[in-house]
Amino acid sequence: IFGKVLFIDFNEKNHIIFSKGHRNSIGLYSKDNLILSTDHGPRGGDEINKDIYKKNYGWPEASYGEIYGHHNKEKLTEPIYLKSHEKYGFQEPVFSFVPSIGISQIINIPNNFSKFWSDNFLVSSLFGRSLYRVKFDKHYNKVIYYEKIFIGERIRDLKYLYDDNIILLALEDEGELGVIKILND
Repeated sequence: IFGKVLFIDFNEKNHIIFSKGHRNSIGLYSKDNLILSTDHGPRGGDEINKDIYKKNYGWPEASYGEIYGHHNKEKLTEPIYLKSHEKYGFQEPVFSFVPSIGISQIINIPNNFSKFWSDNFLVSSLFGRSLYRVKFDKHYNKVIYYEKIFIGERIRDLKYLYDDNIILLALEDEGELGVIKILND
């Protein structure tokens, strides 16, 4: 079951493989018929994927990242991973961060959070110590833009609190919570 997104029926104690070819999925967003996941790539190639039933996202054959190191001292002359997913029958990521940001969670920001963040998502990062405000096209097939928001801490998880209209950040370094609240909009 490694490298797969599963639908699990806990009552029947079985599962359905929804998609495969994921290296290390760490964040997941789902609403209606949309599933977005975040996936750690190797040394580059952290992905945002639109998960589609029965699709293969290429790992361990395709990635926009590279290996962390190799056992011999010879210089690599060819990429280790296929650089085109589509050309080899795999599903392309919606977006790939090169270099890696240490991608973690993805959440949707409700439009009432800020009139400046309409139809936006937040992606958190560990290595990048930042949030990335992301805007997708209307079909979630590509990223239109992203904005890096430096926080200065490894961000493990995100949660939006609807009643309070705030975003909580689980900060890993000191085990603290960060709070994002709009004061004047």
